[in-house]
Amino acid sequence: MDLTATYSPEDNKLRLYSSARLDKETYDRLKAAGFSWAPRQQLFVAPMWTPHRADLLIELCGEIGDEDKSLVQRSEERAERFENYSENRAKDADQARKQVAAIAEHIPFGQPILVGHHSEKHARRDAQRIDDGMRKSIKMWDTSQYWKERAETAISHAKYKELPAVRARRIKRIEADHRKQERYLKHARESLAAWSTEGLTHEQALKIADHASFRLPRKEGDRPDFHQKPSAWDALKGDYSNLYAPRTLEEVVENAKICFTNSIAHHERWTQHYEHRLSYERAMLKADGGIEADKNKPEIGGACKCWASPRGGWSLIQKVNKVSVTVLDNWGNGGNDFTRTIPFHKLTSVMSRAEVDAAREAGLLAGESPLGFILRSKPSQAETVGEPAKPIQEEPKVAHPSAIPSGIQTPRGPLPLSQQELFKPQPGQSQKRGIGS
Repeated sequence: MDLTATYSPEDNKLRLYSSARLDKETYDRLKAAGFSWAPRQQLFVAPMWTPHRADLLIELCGEIGDEDKSLVQRSEERAERFENYSENRAKDADQARKQVAAIAEHIPFGQPILVGHHSEKHARRDAQRIDDGMRKSIKMWDTSQYWKERAETAISHAKYKELPAVRARRIKRIEADHRKQERYLKHARESLAAWSTEGLTHEQALKIADHASFRLPRKEGDRPDFHQKPSAWDALKGDYSNLYAPRTLEEVVENAKICFTNSIAHHERWTQHYEHRLSYERAMLKADGGIEADKNKPEIGGACKCWASPRGGWSLIQKVNKVSVTVLDNWGNGGNDFTRTIPFHKLTSVMSRAEVDAAREAGLLAGESPLGFILRSKPSQAETVGEPAKPIQEEPKVAHPSAIPSGIQTPRGPLPLSQQELFKPQPGQSQKRGIGS
């Protein structure tokens, strides 16, 4: 029996290919480790990489190779299978419709069932067959549409995972997992060093067990109907003599060294795995051109487009952080401006400070305020250098009555001076409402 193991960094999955049927023991070990059988692909697959699963495949195959098929290729194969399912169900729907038509063509249109007639039993049977056939045709058609949509989704999902912004978000998650494993590794190393102190006393061991505890293996004398393992603190205190057999300080220290040595090896495997994944994802992101912040570095005084930008406009960058920028935002209700921190991967466009200054000198910034501006494609006719602006002719101030939903007639015209004072901006009021004006 030939076994081959592969790993794909694109989806972080382990796969096992077998040329023959596995024996029950090997099959059970794979199922216990989280592998499942993919019948269409004829392989075993695990949802994600773990040290235990990798060790099992190395034991069975000797090594783990690279996966030849990319995520898009697998999605295309999957979409092809779904399209075949869709075509088969469409054929079944058409066949069911033809069978219904063959039954119905021998029944005169509008012919009722003749109750008491010798044809009643046959007519009711035909009616039931027609009803069942129509239901089956509709069901098969719905199933055909379902598999067609699954085929389209399979390819679009694979291409979506390769988008630079999506890959950048995935890198951030991997970086967070990497930092977590580094913290675990640091704690395990410090704990091993503490338990390895020469001449460790019982009081010192209790203090170490308070922040570097672990569970000892069960031994003869432990209560047989109580299956929990004792912690280092419980073993040193001896408070549960009715549950656990007594342990000496030497036993606790020896088990501590074994436990934290294994823990260090475990977290080193995870740390190395995340480092390899980060190297792969960063290389792929660089090959794809990177995100907008990679193509044009954000800088103070520049501008960016993001979800917090004025509608159809740009936000002025107030501050550039390590992995994000700071912009101003406003609820648009006249309140004070406040800051928002936007990660680099959520920026859809970036302008440098020089580009913003050049656009400002060319008169392309409309409604500029501390929040941002609207970028015009070219200056308006009135702002063109050397061309005087055309005077705006004021309309005659004639009141025209107009009806509102309540039916009350109200004049429309210039507001009296007393009401105009109400709409003047107050001191300290935000200027965002001027964006785009």
